[in-house]
Amino acid sequence: MNKKLKIYSTWFVIVLIFLLVTSVVHYNSYGWAQGGHDTLEFVDEAPEFFTRDTLEGGSVMTKYLPTISYEVYVAPKAAKNQRILLSSAKKPYMDKVEKQTYKVTMQKVKLETPASETKVGLKAVLLIVSAIVIMVVTVWILCIVYKLVRRIRRGEIFVAQVSKYMETTGILLTLLYLFQWVVSYAFTQYCVHHIQLTDYYVVYKNDTNIMYIITGLALMVISQIILMGKDLKEEQELTI
Repeated sequence: MNKKLKIYSTWFVIVLIFLLVTSVVHYNSYGWAQGGHDTLEFVDEAPEFFTRDTLEGGSVMTKYLPTISYEVYVAPKAAKNQRILLSSAKKPYMDKVEKQTYKVTMQKVKLETPASETKVGLKAVLLIVSAIVIMVVTVWILCIVYKLVRRIRRGEIFVAQVSKYMETTGILLTLLYLFQWVVSYAFTQYCVHHIQLTDYYVVYKNDTNIMYIITGLALMVISQIILMGKDLKEEQELTI
């Protein structure tokens, strides 16, 4: 077993164990002082998000302003004092009517703010840089995969170039996962310190696609197995 195969295999096992543990164990440490006039209520319209003009003839024209939206995970500040959203409904299309009751809790919410009131800061920079990096890496990976498929269709499997393509693709996928994780964590921390929500904290939850790092590490391991197969094939040919 070559040195790279040992390293990649070890990291593959470590990452799998880490992802398994973090999917079961959750830890949150956060705090925010709630103000004295915070309210959470249902409203028909918010005046900050539209303008209304009276036209000739008395008709009213409503113009909705452009908004910037993003999603964050939330948790209630004080569960014992938290008002709950209760859903009570009856099952349709059944001979016997059966009532179902569910307590609905918010875990991930979409926030919208007027674009005119949004300052260009770390939040915007993170989103723009993240989008550019993801686009560039995705195109890079697609180009490598195209070359890899061409080689395999020609029957070239146990060759050094195929191993290199797989290893590079695996490294890029792994780095893409780590990059998205860092951006997601930094973005959440920014929101934690700059966004005040009534009755709720903004919390961090890792929602980065774990298949990126699992597939990436698996490809890195397979690349070294192909390299070993290439060496064995060359040894057999020399023996014959």
